[in-house]
Amino acid sequence: MQSNQYFRESNFYIILFLSFLLLLNANAYSQYPEKFDSLGSTVQSLSNNNKIIYFIDDGKVTDKPVVFIGGLGTSVRAIRLLDFLRSYREELGLRLISIERNGFGQTPFNPNFNMNTYTQDVIDIVNHLDIENFSLFGISGGGPYASKIASIIPERVDSIHMAATLPVLGTKERCIEGKINNIYKDIIKYPMKYFTFSGDSPIHQIDGFQDTAYDEAARTFYMNGQMANIEPLDHELTLYCNEGVINTKSFSGSLYVYAGTADPLIGDRDIENWEKYYPNADIIKRIYPGEGHDVQYRHLDQILIDIKYKKNELLVCENGKNLLLNSDQLDHSDKYQFGLCVWQDSEI
Repeated sequence: MQSNQYFRESNFYIILFLSFLLLLNANAYSQYPEKFDSLGSTVQSLSNNNKIIYFIDDGKVTDKPVVFIGGLGTSVRAIRLLDFLRSYREELGLRLISIERNGFGQTPFNPNFNMNTYTQDVIDIVNHLDIENFSLFGISGGGPYASKIASIIPERVDSIHMAATLPVLGTKERCIEGKINNIYKDIIKYPMKYFTFSGDSPIHQIDGFQDTAYDEAARTFYMNGQMANIEPLDHELTLYCNEGVINTKSFSGSLYVYAGTADPLIGDRDIENWEKYYPNADIIKRIYPGEGHDVQYRHLDQILIDIKYKKNELLVCENGKNLLLNSDQLDHSDKYQFGLCVWQDSEI
């Protein structure tokens, strides 16, 4: 009788244990993903006036819209080079929109198109997305396009953010017979040469950044079967000369400038001349001693904050803590390091 009871109790515990194992096993297999991971922003298209405009709309419709204009000879997906702060950008509620320029990436080359044409593309896309007002974020060779847009529709531009660029690229000193020398014409066939960063650049702290830049160069000059056609790049450089000084007197909003004093493409006079060419703007300059042409990435954190809040607050790292300080709160000692602390925590 006791042996039968022991047998029944043993079976009970065995069944209970097996049920527990089955429950664990079921839970283990129930942790399936509910959505796919993103491989990057999707390139969309808009057919308009017998042409196709390629663009990226990255963010929620309720977020603050920002038209991003990449550097010289870049495709619409140059926006991916900003994705290393994607989570922070989403936290700030910023919606980035990029519109591809003539002859790069998927966009066929038309020698008759100019900065007015591109501005109209931007207007068509923001209208298509039901966006009335937006900020402009131009880097390097994208700066003049931002100025052109601001000159044509200043009433729709909330703020302008110019990183590693000049107030005027098409000066008499830079243009010879209406054309800027294309120093890249011999290397655009080699994406790893066209879009490479020096070994000491802080961007190497960002995992995969340099490889993404190589991919961007390949997309720009090979995506549409261009086979590294030099014409679109030559044409873009010529546009700077054709435009010359862009009249931005009608823009009276906030203009933020980000420049490194060691940038070989920017001189002291260029930094000083922003007031000359934007006489009615409220200008705030972020000048970074000893830094080069990669400030548009190294200080993307500050740029995003400025777009969001439009204040004169600096992001600094002090004793491992991220702080936003007004300019008058800084004592200009070495205890501050500009940008997120993660820049100091990472190692090249």
